[in-house]
Amino acid sequence: MNLPTPINLVVPVAGFATHGQYALVEASVAAGTEIPTHVAHREDVVLHVLHGELAVNVDRTQQTVTQGASVSLPRGVPRRLVATRPSRVLALIAPAGLEQVLNVIADPATDPDDRAALLAVGGVQALPAA
Repeated sequence: MNLPTPINLVVPVAGFATHGQYALVEASVAAGTEIPTHVAHREDVVLHVLHGELAVNVDRTQQTVTQGASVSLPRGVPRRLVATRPSRVLALIAPAGLEQVLNVIADPATDPDDRAALLAVGGVQALPAA
């Protein structure tokens, strides 16, 4: 997973505050930012678009998620996201844990090999581009 632009993250609710039940992450992303196809094996994620627009592919089903709308990304299912406009998104992650490595993963300066290792430790499998 090679990210061309940074994703600015804030973690308003970390997993330690919820005894690992969930975490809440806010992401600000530039238009064109892509989260390549991957499978998260440990957590379910609900994305809520506060501002902007995302093209989301979940299990080969494409949808556009706009301001005020939400989408569920169940664990174990391939997913890909692209910000089609500058966007601000809330991500509810359950159970918590992945938020602990997201800042490093989201930094485009992180070495791709390090990113892949962190993703694997976090239970996320990067998939080849289709």
